[in-house]
Amino acid sequence: MKLHQLRVLLALAQHGSMHEASRSLHVSQPALSKAMAELERELGVTLISRSVRGVSLTQYGRALVKRASVVEHELRHALEDIESMRGHAEAQLNIGFSAVASSGPLPEAIAAFRARYPGVAIHAYEMRPQQILEGLREGHLDIALISTNSGAGTSAFQWEPLFSVGMLVAARPGHPLGRSTRIRSLVDAEWLTLDPLDDPGSPLASLMRLHRLEMPRNVVQSSSNLLGLQLATCTDLISVWSDFVFYGRNGPLVLNPEALKPLPIRDELPDYHVYMVYRSTDLMTQTCLEFSKEIRHRGKKMVSPRLAAAGSASAGAAPRARKTAATQK
Repeated sequence: MKLHQLRVLLALAQHGSMHEASRSLHVSQPALSKAMAELERELGVTLISRSVRGVSLTQYGRALVKRASVVEHELRHALEDIESMRGHAEAQLNIGFSAVASSGPLPEAIAAFRARYPGVAIHAYEMRPQQILEGLREGHLDIALISTNSGAGTSAFQWEPLFSVGMLVAARPGHPLGRSTRIRSLVDAEWLTLDPLDDPGSPLASLMRLHRLEMPRNVVQSSSNLLGLQLATCTDLISVWSDFVFYGRNGPLVLNPEALKPLPIRDELPDYHVYMVYRSTDLMTQTCLEFSKEIRHRGKKMVSPRLAAAGSASAGAAPRARKTAATQK
């Protein structure tokens, strides 16, 4: 099995056309056909099927593409490490992150890393946890920050805890159920979720599982956080958000405090736990290793936005209290 054969297979999978694949690789179509024929003969299976609509992968081809993608990315990492050792690297860093994780130390870590390594091309992708894990598995992502309500995930990766942040159940001001104190009383309401309905690790699923309740039947799913916030503020959908939305001082998820109100829930609410996730320290490029140090350093300094807001309020109340006492005196 040759590397150029795997690259041909990847190009065919990406473009679905012999013509486009040959253009992307700058080789002739007969050379592509020869490489695929040799690979299929060596493996003893058919990897692609041709039709008037183009080229498609067989089940054997799809299985090999998953591994071939990892091989290609690992080769890129190896070349980057060698170039870095030679002192003239132009490296690339692919970061996956979930929405809650983006409001933590990630922006500051990227800014600090860019200042130290301006030549590194950084690509950051906001995704759902399952998409991030797939990206790590296939080699498209080098490192990730994932928020979850149910602890570390698959043992195929390293899950390094960074920080935790609280959850709040919320609704628009004036919502008929705005004074509810128990989760059980909200089960029959209309809910909003930002995760797939069949994701057992989603905040909504974790909340219901914690209180031994069935998933609500009336749920609207949005894959966009911005659309989700808009739906939460202008409809009767009940939603769950991190403390960053209500107590954060900056960031993309901070909103007008009068647009969405936390419900006075007395039941326990699961925290969001943010992890730095990667395949292995040994497989990290030097670039990725340095970035992981930046994230780790800033993650240790992370303070819950709710606690930070409470501390600021206490600090602001103390001088007023002294002033009042002095006036009375």
